[in-house]
Amino acid sequence: MKNIRFSPAFTARCLLLGCLILTQAGCQQLFHAQDAPLKGQTVTVSMTVPQPPPPAAKPLQQGSEQPVPQKNPQSPLDSRLLPTETSLHTDPLAIRNQVDVPATSQSKPARAVIDKAGTVLVNKTVAEDMVLRGTVLIKGALVVAPQATLRIDPGTRILFASAPGSAELSRLVVQGRIVANGTLQQPILFAPALNQPLAGDWGGVVLLNSEKKNSFDHCRIEGAQTGIEAHFSRFSGRGVMVTKSRTGIALYDSEAGLQGCSISRCDRGGRLADSELDLRDSTLQENRQGIDAQRSSFTLSSVKVLNNSQEGVAADQCRFRLTSSQFVENRSGLRLTGGDGQLFLCRFSQNRESGAELVGVRVRISNSSFIQNSGVGILLENARGSVVGSVFSDNRAGNLQNRGSEPFAALLNWWGSADEKQILAGIHDPERKNDTALILFAPFLKERPVTAP
Repeated sequence: MKNIRFSPAFTARCLLLGCLILTQAGCQQLFHAQDAPLKGQTVTVSMTVPQPPPPAAKPLQQGSEQPVPQKNPQSPLDSRLLPTETSLHTDPLAIRNQVDVPATSQSKPARAVIDKAGTVLVNKTVAEDMVLRGTVLIKGALVVAPQATLRIDPGTRILFASAPGSAELSRLVVQGRIVANGTLQQPILFAPALNQPLAGDWGGVVLLNSEKKNSFDHCRIEGAQTGIEAHFSRFSGRGVMVTKSRTGIALYDSEAGLQGCSISRCDRGGRLADSELDLRDSTLQENRQGIDAQRSSFTLSSVKVLNNSQEGVAADQCRFRLTSSQFVENRSGLRLTGGDGQLFLCRFSQNRESGAELVGVRVRISNSSFIQNSGVGILLENARGSVVGSVFSDNRAGNLQNRGSEPFAALLNWWGSADEKQILAGIHDPERKNDTALILFAPFLKERPVTAP
C-alpha cells in the first residue's frame, strides 16, 4: 500500500473534530450522568485563540527609497464637460452658429460681407454728371471732380469697402457738387459693406474745397470714421441721421445749415474749427461728447442735447446763440470758455455735474431754467454778464457759484423761494463775506416766471 500524505490543514481539521467529539463525551459524563460531580452547576469556559505573528519586515536595500504606492491612473475628462466662456443655449430651439469662432476674435464679432450690388465702382473718378440709384458698392474711393455733379436718387443704398489689396478706408470725396435727394419714406443709406456696422468701418463723405450748393436730404450715415467732413466747403441738410460713427459732422473752415437732424452713439457728435454752424430742430443724444467747437460761430435753435457722457456742448473762443434748447442728463450741459453770446429760453436740468460752466466768457442769459442738476446751476469763473427772468431751483450743490473776480448780475430771477436767507444759502460768493459781493441777486422775483421753460 502506497504512503498517503495529508496536508497540514486537513490534519488540523481532523484533530479539531476529534477534540470536539471527546469533549462532548466528557461533558455528558460531567453534567448528565447519574453520579456526575457537576450535575446542576454552572461552569464558565474561556478559550484563547492565538493570533498569527505579523510578517517580518524586509530590510531596505542601501541607498534606496521607500516605494510610493501608485494611484490608479484616470483618463482625461471629456472637453465637453469642462467650463467654457461661451454661454449655453437654454432654448432648445435657439439657432446655433455652424462655424466655431476662435477665442481671440470674440471681441469683434464676425460679420457678413455684402458683395452683391447693382453697380460696383472701384477707385473711380467721376468727371461728368452722374446719377446713382439702387444698391451701389464702392470699393476704394469715389471722387467727384470739380466740374461734375453727383446726384443720388431716393432709396439708394451706397455701401463702402476697401479696395482689393488696400487697407485704406473707403470714402466718397466731393470736389464738385453732391445732391442727395432722399425722402422720409425712401431715405438714402451710406454704410459699410458689412452687416452690423461699427464706428470706423469706412471713411465717410468728404467735401473738399466745394463751395457749391451741396445738399443731403433724409440721409442715414452709419459706421463711418466721420459722417460728413467738410474742408473749405459748405452744405445743407434736412433729416440727416448719423449714428455709430466716430464723429458725426466735422467742419473745418466750412459752413453748414442743418435742420431736423439726429446724431447719436458717436464718439463726438459735432466738431467745429474756424467754421459756422446753424443747427435747428435737431437732437444730439448718447454720444461721448455732443459738440466740440473752437474759434467758431454756431446757432442752436430748438435742439435737444441729451444723455451725452461728457459735455453736451463745449466751446472755446466762439460766438454763440442758443435758443429754445434743452441740455438734459449730460455730465455738464454746457461749457463755454472765452468768446461771447447769449442764451434764451433754454433748459438745463438733471445734468450729472453743473448745468452750465462759464469760464472767461461774456454772456447774456434770459428766460432760462437751471433746475435739478447734481452740481451747481451755473458755475462762474471770471465770467462777465447777466442772467435775468430765469429759474434756479433744486440744484444739489447750489444755484450759483462764483470762483472768479468778475462781477455778475443775477437780478430779477426766481430762486425757488421768496425767503432771502434761503436764496443766499444757494448762492456761493466768497467775496460776500468781505461786503464786496460780486453776484448781485436782489431784487428777485417772488414767483416763477411763466416764460421760463
